[in-house]
Amino acid sequence: MGESAAVRPRNPRGQGERLREELLRATERLLEEVGSEDALSLRAVAREAGVAAPSIYRHFADKTELVWAALEVSYERLTAAMAEASAAAGTDDPLDLLRAQLHAYCRYAVDHPAKYRLLYETRQTPVEPERLAGHPAGRLVRGLHDALTACEAAGWRVRGAREEAPYVLWASVHGRVMLWQVMPSRKDAGRLYRFVDEILHLLMERAD
Repeated sequence: MGESAAVRPRNPRGQGERLREELLRATERLLEEVGSEDALSLRAVAREAGVAAPSIYRHFADKTELVWAALEVSYERLTAAMAEASAAAGTDDPLDLLRAQLHAYCRYAVDHPAKYRLLYETRQTPVEPERLAGHPAGRLVRGLHDALTACEAAGWRVRGAREEAPYVLWASVHGRVMLWQVMPSRKDAGRLYRFVDEILHLLMERAD
């Protein structure tokens, strides 16, 4: 929307959630363009959503909260796709369920490249550790932690530091996805799935 775009009339009472969703969609679109929280203007978000800038503060305390809420939408989509893959896997083997989730992670990155880049290429303003604990990426880490816990209950053991294992999985698969996306090789998604299988083989072992 241009600078001269008319401000949209205020939503009727009871439609505050609709305004919030419009602000999140506007933030997503602008973050895809500017690439960082610092470069994001609240005035631009307001223009994109067709509201006055002060309206943002009825829903978000500051720009960081707005950006995290927009990122949370994408993390919710990603983790929902992983949960659906696990539910549809047709097995009760926890390791195979974790494998299905990680394959779904790769599929999401392949099928939704712009939304995936939004998660990992948006440069965010540093915050205090107490606030960082509430970052929406925690949804993904907790899901991986829970999946690994289920594997351990079924007789598997994590090689290396258990507390780091969710991050090892996350960083490894993400790194492979990024290489797959940028390298000038034939785009065979099967290579991503084979990498997932290999990283699980390297990370997990049967407990004695």
